[in-house]
Amino acid sequence: MIPKIVFVQGSPRPNGNTRVVAAAAMAAARERGAEVAEIDATRLEFKKPGCIGCQKCQQSESFVCTLGDQVAEVVATLPRYDVIVLATPIYWWSYTAQIKIFVDRMYSLSKFTEGGTIRTQLDGKTLALMATGGGPLEDNLKLLERQWKTPADMLGCAFAACLFPFTPPEAGVLQQDPAALQKAREFGRLLAAAK
Repeated sequence: MIPKIVFVQGSPRPNGNTRVVAAAAMAAARERGAEVAEIDATRLEFKKPGCIGCQKCQQSESFVCTLGDQVAEVVATLPRYDVIVLATPIYWWSYTAQIKIFVDRMYSLSKFTEGGTIRTQLDGKTLALMATGGGPLEDNLKLLERQWKTPADMLGCAFAACLFPFTPPEAGVLQQDPAALQKAREFGRLLAAAK
């Protein structure tokens, strides 16, 4: 079975370092036979930013955000993929605002009961993170990693991460960093092998 992977781009810079390493990972995954798609979360149109807490998705049997905008439509496609990769730089110890809108709407892909059970369209998937940051791993990128691993664990998903600490702030400089590109390609190959 051909693995289907989607990269959700969260960098607001079209030539940013996160996009550089994500492109290398995507190319390597394709070379290994994976079907790879890309969603640019920074370009999606929305009626309301993020989740508005209306709970309509929880009251419905459908696993769809009821706001009915482009973000909702694209989030509803995620269960088609075996691997969902967030590709984001770290901004203020978290995701970029653009990807946070997307992540918040992923609430609609699960049903949470008062008894604590969860039914989800993400069951059996792999959630993954590619992230760049100007600082170290500890108290920086590891915080972001935990923000994505926690829901993966709660939903019973596998998890993988590829983090790039001490990334220079200039856009695209990782394009000239052989070690970073090799690390990204290895991650892409790993994702292509995910079950």
